[in-house]
Amino acid sequence: MNFINDFIFKFKWYLKNRFKINRSGRVKEASIEFNEYINSLPRRSFVIDVGANVGKFTNIFLKKGFKVHAFEPDPIAVNELNKNCGDDNENLKLFEVAVGIKKESKKLYRYRKFDAANPETTIGSSVLSFRSGKDKPFAEIKCIDFIDYLKNIENKIALLKMDIEGAEVEILEKIIDEKLYKKIGKIYAETHERFSHRIAVETVNLRLRLVKENINNINLNWG
Repeated sequence: MNFINDFIFKFKWYLKNRFKINRSGRVKEASIEFNEYINSLPRRSFVIDVGANVGKFTNIFLKKGFKVHAFEPDPIAVNELNKNCGDDNENLKLFEVAVGIKKESKKLYRYRKFDAANPETTIGSSVLSFRSGKDKPFAEIKCIDFIDYLKNIENKIALLKMDIEGAEVEILEKIIDEKLYKKIGKIYAETHERFSHRIAVETVNLRLRLVKENINNINLNWG
């Protein structure tokens, strides 16, 4: 692509996802592909669920007989995930941490719909401070270097599902930098351009990179 084509591509995707133009159609298409893909995987496939929350997808993966590494930093969500998935399931390894590109401590902000009595409202929790709802609490959490984690995985990763409320682009860029996507069958990520202009710009740059580098196993329309 030349400069003009690059600009048109980014401008189009900026408008589409920043303002949720036909977003539901793209999500539906990606969800169909996601379901077809996980249904094609054999039992004992190794999958990673980043942003597992209360375990909706972790539970689906476990019922299919997959080996699952799940990442969830919110203590309220973790408690519910253990109820839903079983804290003694031999196919599940739960990491009660957030993921990033370095090891550090962070704050996890609860968004406007958060209700401590309803664990499912933790789904909007984010490490992005501007996502904090008025008068809502935050939790102190640990964050691991997810790139180091992936480098230490010796076996083929069948699937990486990522839904981390706006913190995904930096990690995906690093995964591409380090060529780690080549050891992963499919990556499905929910992106969050609607949250802010900055995230929208970062995400369209990532979308353009996927096209230019002909990377076909990363789907940014899921979720």
